[in-house]
Amino acid sequence: MTRYPRTGTQPETLVNVLITIIEKTPSGGATLEDLLDAYAEINDRQPSERTIYRLIRRLNLFFDPLSYGENPEPGEESLPDAAAGETVTGEKAICGRRRGRKTYYTFRREQEQLPAGTADPTMLLLSLYPQLHGAMKSSIRAAMQSIFRNTLSGLSALAGLMSELEQMVHLSGPFPADPDKSEAMIQEILQAIREHKKVRLSYLRTYDGAVTERVVEPHGLLYRLNNWYLTGLCTKREQRRVFLLLNIKELAVIENSFYRMPHGFSLKEAYKDVWGTWTEDGPSDLETVRLRVQSGPAERFRQKIFHESQQSRELPEGGLEITFRLTAAQEMISWLMSLGSAIELLEPAWLREELSQSLQEAMDLYRK
Repeated sequence: MTRYPRTGTQPETLVNVLITIIEKTPSGGATLEDLLDAYAEINDRQPSERTIYRLIRRLNLFFDPLSYGENPEPGEESLPDAAAGETVTGEKAICGRRRGRKTYYTFRREQEQLPAGTADPTMLLLSLYPQLHGAMKSSIRAAMQSIFRNTLSGLSALAGLMSELEQMVHLSGPFPADPDKSEAMIQEILQAIREHKKVRLSYLRTYDGAVTERVVEPHGLLYRLNNWYLTGLCTKREQRRVFLLLNIKELAVIENSFYRMPHGFSLKEAYKDVWGTWTEDGPSDLETVRLRVQSGPAERFRQKIFHESQQSRELPEGGLEITFRLTAAQEMISWLMSLGSAIELLEPAWLREELSQSLQEAMDLYRK
C-alpha cells in the first residue's frame, strides 16, 4: 500500500473537506458523497468512508482537543473536584445529523457557539468564510492551507482583515457562483469603502432601459437571490439605494472625494431580516410568512435554506409547513409565483391578496 508523507496533500485535503462542509451548511449540510468527492479532488483517488471519518475527527480535534472527551489521568480521580471516571468533553465544530437515509455534516459557524479556548482567529476566519468565499475564494483557500501547514502562524493579521471585510460584505440565502463577471468591480467597491471614497455609476434602469448617472457613497456589497448588489447613499435621492452590479455599465472611484459612514450603520443589521434587497430608512416590524408545501417540492426546502429565519414543520403525507420571519415580504411575490401550485401561501392575509392579484393579472395576460 502506498504511504503518503504526513506533509504531502494533508493540509489541502483537510481544507477542501472543511470548505465543502462550510459551503453546504446553509443548505442543510454536506453528505458523505460530497466529502468523498472533496477528498478525490485533491488526491485523484476515492478514499474509504473510514478515511473521511478520520478527517472529520482530526478537524474536530484541531478546533477543540476535548471534542471527543478526555478521561482523567492516573491520580486525578483523587482530586476534590474530580469525580472518579469522569469524562471531560468539549464541543464538536463539525456535527453530523441523520435525515432519512443520509447523514449531513454541518459546521457551527457562529463564533460565540464554539467552545471557549478555541483559537479565536481561526474561528473568526471560518465563520466569515461563507460570506466571502465568492469574492475571495482562492485567496481564502490558500490562507487556510497555510494555517493548517504552519499551525496558525501569522493568522492574527489575516483574521483582522477578515473582520474588516465582514463589515463590507453580506451574503444571504443559497450560495453564489463565483462572481467572475463582477470581480474587478467588487474589488473597486471594496477599496472605495475602505478609503471612504464616493463612486460614480452609469446605471441601467430595468423598468425603462434608460442609463442614468449616479454618485453613490458605498456602504457595502450584498449577495441576494443569485445576484450581487451595491448598497449605499444615492446623493441624488439623498436616500439609501441598492444597485444590481450587472446593471452598472461603468463604475469609477472619485479620487478627491470623502464621505462618512452613517453612525452605527451595520450592513448585517440593515439587511438580515429582509427577503431581498428592500431599502427603508426606518426600521420595519417583523412578520410571519407561512407556506404549505406539497410533498414533492417539500424536498427542496429540506435541502436548501432560502432565508436565515426559515423554519419547517413536517405535515402528514410528506408535506411541510414553512415559516419565515422577515420584513418587506412583498419582495417574495415573484418567487412565490415561480413555485406555482407547489405551495399555498397561508399568511399574512395582505400578501396572500397581493399574490392572488398578481396571479390573476398573469392569467388575464395569457387569456388575451
